[in-house]
Amino acid sequence: MGDIELDNEWVTAKAKVRNEHVITPYVRQRLEAVYSQIETGFIYQNMGQADSTSRHRRFIGTLLTTTMVLSSGIVASAFVSPNMAKMLWQVPMVNNVLQLAANQGFSTAGGNAFMRAGDPGLQEVEKAGLVTKTTASSTHNGTRLRISQVAYDGVRLALTLESNGEALGTALQDRIEDITLWYNGKPFQFDSPSLITNSGGTPGSVIIHYSDLEKMYSSGKELPDQFKLKADIQIQGIKESFKFELPVQKIPSKNRVLTPRVEKSNDFTRLVVEKIEMTPMSTMIVTKTHYISPGPTTLGRETYGYGLAMNKVDYAILDDEGHEQQWITGGSGHPGTKIRPGVYKIFVAPFKKTPKFITIKPYFNVTGPEGKPVYDESGNWKRTYLPELEMKIPIGENKPK
Repeated sequence: MGDIELDNEWVTAKAKVRNEHVITPYVRQRLEAVYSQIETGFIYQNMGQADSTSRHRRFIGTLLTTTMVLSSGIVASAFVSPNMAKMLWQVPMVNNVLQLAANQGFSTAGGNAFMRAGDPGLQEVEKAGLVTKTTASSTHNGTRLRISQVAYDGVRLALTLESNGEALGTALQDRIEDITLWYNGKPFQFDSPSLITNSGGTPGSVIIHYSDLEKMYSSGKELPDQFKLKADIQIQGIKESFKFELPVQKIPSKNRVLTPRVEKSNDFTRLVVEKIEMTPMSTMIVTKTHYISPGPTTLGRETYGYGLAMNKVDYAILDDEGHEQQWITGGSGHPGTKIRPGVYKIFVAPFKKTPKFITIKPYFNVTGPEGKPVYDESGNWKRTYLPELEMKIPIGENKPK
């Protein structure tokens, strides 16, 4: 199929979706995210961000050993204590295997969903006792869902949703059709992937993540530190939706907020760092990329941001000792065009101690024919750094939020 024909197919499909009144914001944003990735060539780029830790081939021995442990049922048995299981979940590569096993229906119990999720921010606030435990539940057709954990740091919100055993027959995440969150009588609005779900490490658990939109923080309409949240969740095969009401309390910490608005340019984009916010659960960095020229040749046409190099830029975030921070759940934004800047909200793990400065190192993920990833000798997606866009930002110049 030619480039023009494929483009027409997606335009037609998107028009049909927008005319379908039953499509809710959650469903629409998932579809729009896919459309945007296809239009801008982000499919492989986003896969690289989500699965970067799974490509360390040097740990293949660990993977095989852990797989053998899982297949023999040791993790699910009395041979491993809850503390040992919890420790296994915190080992990055073992965590990935346990996550995969959980998705396939193996029992990998140990700790709770936040500890099993592989998100360093959620793990830190859980260990620090900053997570709110709730008993909110709802039951329909013999299926009971409950929200057991809530964590909110002012920039992202995480909820643990759990089902009662094997009542659903399949993984809970696969059965979720729609999610609507409500505050003050109004549903959360979003036009980018700011409401997503991840596995909670077992078939019966899911973590729901929400992060505010760029338009919300720029207009000063962030969520308050304390509020009542309502959630409406639709499960496939069950007519009635599951409704919850629960209190949300911001983690008691003064967020470090910087608005540096520093910028660097090269021959194809002007990069601006608009905002940095550091919490015990997250480090959020907001950037804008402004069009100068198409830049290096990339896949696709330029109509909707196709082929614009500024939409292919990724970022490594380093502390003052040169350690790169792990990406975590919550990133969102939209690609830019020749007349509209691209806006990106990046989430990385919280810093163990406040750095004197952070370094933002923009780069391209190297791709081969048809946009497929090119890996280095360690099995990681190969990078081409853009030193002319690199920035070092002092953290001392901050103000408590």
